[in-house]
Amino acid sequence: MRIMAGRVLVCYATRYGSTADIAREIGEELKNSGFLVDVNNILEIEDIGPYDAIVIGSPLYMGKWLVEARDFVQRFKHLLNQRTVFVFTAGYSLKDLVRENIKSAEEALDTIRLDINPSDAAFFAGMVNPDIMSVQDAAITRMGRVDAGDFRDWSRIREWATKLAEELRSHP
Repeated sequence: MRIMAGRVLVCYATRYGSTADIAREIGEELKNSGFLVDVNNILEIEDIGPYDAIVIGSPLYMGKWLVEARDFVQRFKHLLNQRTVFVFTAGYSLKDLVRENIKSAEEALDTIRLDINPSDAAFFAGMVNPDIMSVQDAAITRMGRVDAGDFRDWSRIREWATKLAEELRSHP
């Protein structure tokens, strides 16, 4: 396998691990495409200087990215604007990729787009497991009549990661 010159950081915010799993899958696909990749929780990142490209992911809660993801973008916006950046959003509402749900997820990115201009954004369904949720989040899912289950479409996630690899190859 040929290693590409660029280093890629795939970072994520997560509450219950679903977005972390998606980030790891994206990272694995990019590695398989020949890139040097690190996959880290946003809370563990102190420096993005060594990376040529950044993939940022967050779940959608109450119509917004998690605060740590928004803070990450704000904290590193100057360096992020000097690199190729991709973003992805995961959430239960994205299990049905209908126009209304995509529009809502796009609106959640408006806050992010005040600071950075991602090259691409993807929207993926997440996973809902009330057994591992906080009491408050489990109550919200019950009140919202949210179905439990794993709604992630791994082939769609891998396709997007492959698209990112192609874009990074064409724009070194």
